Amino acid sequence: MAFIPEEVIDQVLRTSNIVEVIEGYVPLKQTGKYYRALCPFHTEKTPSFTVNPERQIFYCFGCGEGGDVFRFLMRREGFSFPDAVRHLAERAGIPVPERGRPREEGLLKLFELQRLACDHFRKILKGPEGTAAREYLSQRGVGSEAVERFQLGYAPAEWDGLLREITRLGLPPRQVEAAGLALPRQGGRGYYDRFRDRLMIPICDSTGKIVGFGGRALGEQQPKYINSPETPVYKKGGHLYGLHLASRAIRETRVALVVEGYFDAISLHSAGFPQTVASLGTALTTDQVALLRRYADKVTLIFDPDPAGIQAAWRGLELLVAEELGVGVVILPHGKDPDTFARESGKDALLTQIAAAQDVVDFLLSRAEERTGLQGVDDQAAAARQVLRLIALMPEGVRRAKYIQKLAERLGVSEGSVLAELRRLGSPDSTVPSAPPPSAPLPPAEKILIQICLLFPETRPLVWGAIREEELSASSLRSIYGVLREFRGTEESLARSLNHHPDPLVRQVTAELFVRGMEECADPHRMVQDCLLRLKLREVQAELKSAREQGDLVRVQALLDQKRTLTSGRISETDYIS
Repeated sequence: MAFIPEEVIDQVLRTSNIVEVIEGYVPLKQTGKYYRALCPFHTEKTPSFTVNPERQIFYCFGCGEGGDVFRFLMRREGFSFPDAVRHLAERAGIPVPERGRPREEGLLKLFELQRLACDHFRKILKGPEGTAAREYLSQRGVGSEAVERFQLGYAPAEWDGLLREITRLGLPPRQVEAAGLALPRQGGRGYYDRFRDRLMIPICDSTGKIVGFGGRALGEQQPKYINSPETPVYKKGGHLYGLHLASRAIRETRVALVVEGYFDAISLHSAGFPQTVASLGTALTTDQVALLRRYADKVTLIFDPDPAGIQAAWRGLELLVAEELGVGVVILPHGKDPDTFARESGKDALLTQIAAAQDVVDFLLSRAEERTGLQGVDDQAAAARQVLRLIALMPEGVRRAKYIQKLAERLGVSEGSVLAELRRLGSPDSTVPSAPPPSAPLPPAEKILIQICLLFPETRPLVWGAIREEELSASSLRSIYGVLREFRGTEESLARSLNHHPDPLVRQVTAELFVRGMEECADPHRMVQDCLLRLKLREVQAELKSAREQGDLVRVQALLDQKRTLTSGRISETDYIS
């Protein structure tokens, strides 16, 4: 296995002019500081594809594709990341020395380190230091059987507890770092544990070998979750949590239940749904769908019922349909996530929800109806095109024919008109896909706050001290916040990490925030303070509404006083937040 050194990747990125590369594929027109063109990734009549040469980033405001020059080539040419690096390196005349490692010995050592770490964490969980972690698991309804089945453990609040244990066995700290379990101290003087004071959740490959960990904070530590970095045995977006435990049940039923988070999967297994896997907190990736295809004929998505969860379901649909898998989507009632619903409502209630899962037609039309009401002809036609773009990915057969029939019935039109529209979408001049449905708009104050953190690193300590990750309502912004807070490295490496994040929505939002720029911002610290005030006001407004509903007049008056104080501190002359 060969690895391209980080310093070479950075050199290639610095040397490659994104404008010159993209102009080799599409004609760009300069408009002020930016370059624009018709997007090469979807059909459009008005240019929305934008290139920011200063930030060396592209973003399409129509379809949401965006990233750095590597991402453009990966999307346009179908390159892998290393192939994109090699292509640009050859173009720039940069030699690419690739470090090789003896594959068998190196990988076995990494697997051994993950197993040793897991055993250490499990031992700590059972001892006196694990009391708080055991109480947390009990509060979440995770019983002893699930703790053993999922090999849960605890990393104590020590700087080198795991390192001491592993080095005592004769393994060097550098190998612990290579396994993603330790970090180098600043100045290069030794190492420290990556995971501290966290509930430890092993991530296994399909055969049950541990490849990495998720660490859940127990106190106020931020970010709430830390996952292992990518290593030769762990690729983000390349594994499904719990697959090694679920594969037999999936094979037997030919149906997989897919949820988002660790505890969603653990709760559903405990409730009697052993065919459950989790996408590890991201939208489904191509690699994960390929894994599902080995075991299942149908996939039922049970994602969080918030806008981010619904958007993740949409992105998963395209990949699943393209793999010829049957698809169902469950949107749980009362805003509950799968973990909460399974614990509070029980197996029978969840069975009822799964049995009533929406198919592709019902899910997409229901979402369109929520957005527009589907009252007008144009709204119905737009919704029909969204459904037909997915149907077009299906091979000819009964499933495709049934979906066409159902779409015609739901819209009250003939099957012939639906087929005509499908043929039009599939004609040679319509092979480039249209833009996906619009994502839920990001809260303006949150969006600008994270954008400032991205573009002005000096403001980050102020933000870390004022707001926690879970206080952000948008999942994509929470993910970017988590990466920013955890990241140790150059700003170039940070941008690359976000531009190649496994979650497509995080990549999309990152590219948008980078490409817009904030060159007009004269005082970023002042903007941060204003954003934080607006977020605090939002929190007070929510509490005020609750206090009024409960008739708590004392609390209402206190909150009104707090609101007046906050309002007087607002930066009144700013108009950059709508």
